[in-house]
Amino acid sequence: MNHILQGAYDLHIHVAPDVIQRKCNDLELAEKVRDAGMKGCVIKCHYFETAARAALLRSQFPELEIAGGLALNLSVGGINPYAVERFGQMGGGILWFPTMDARAFQTYKHKEDPDFDGSSYLVATDGQGTLLPETAEVLKLAEKYHMVVATGHLSPEEGLCILREARCLGVEHTIVTHVEHPAMQYTDEQQLEAVRLGAMIEHSYNNAWFGRCTLLEIVRQIRVVGCEHVIMSTDFGQVNAPFSVDGLREYAEKLKEYGFSDDELHTMLCRNPGAVLSGIVKKEVI
Repeated sequence: MNHILQGAYDLHIHVAPDVIQRKCNDLELAEKVRDAGMKGCVIKCHYFETAARAALLRSQFPELEIAGGLALNLSVGGINPYAVERFGQMGGGILWFPTMDARAFQTYKHKEDPDFDGSSYLVATDGQGTLLPETAEVLKLAEKYHMVVATGHLSPEEGLCILREARCLGVEHTIVTHVEHPAMQYTDEQQLEAVRLGAMIEHSYNNAWFGRCTLLEIVRQIRVVGCEHVIMSTDFGQVNAPFSVDGLREYAEKLKEYGFSDDELHTMLCRNPGAVLSGIVKKEVI
């Protein structure tokens, strides 16, 4: 089954250096990706941009397609056009809307706390379906610098507003971030709308591994939208999880047990993420 990772990508990996302890560092990850026969990956940090690190990795591993990203959390000023502009000038990559500091995510995390006040956390809309001015500006910059836009940990309603505007602006590639996470909980109808708006649906093994959802539910959701609209990722990097390469292989093996064909797995592991990365790993800044 090892052949299943030949030419594969993982667009969601957390790596050291980070403010959170991670399973391995950038160089160790690149070596594992290369040795597994994979074609590339995206390195993610919730709190700092990783485009510069990705550029250095590409110079050392020219056979790999490695991209960075920027998550619009409070540490970079939130939904901050100035940070996004500099990220674009650095080469860009995947632009995640707020993740750990999204109000929807923090509300979920504190659902048992009656005193939780989410007002200091981040939203992308006014709550009535209209994008905040800074959100609209960030999306214009994403189109200008050919970034991939991902919804992060925003609510499905916010995420869909972003996808609608991104489509209007001509953003080429969009991703709905790990829809199976219980803090997001995109319905089948919302996932299908995202697909109609041109988005890829990301399913991360992390959430099944840590018991936030069942693998059977991921299988069901993939079948709802179709493999041609899905990207498999791990979202690994936690010290108590497998290495991302091992996790991706296990993920593929388990989906094969659930009846996915080699061609379907190739679509979700290779074709779809490869198409997403096609425009963002050719911009050299060093």
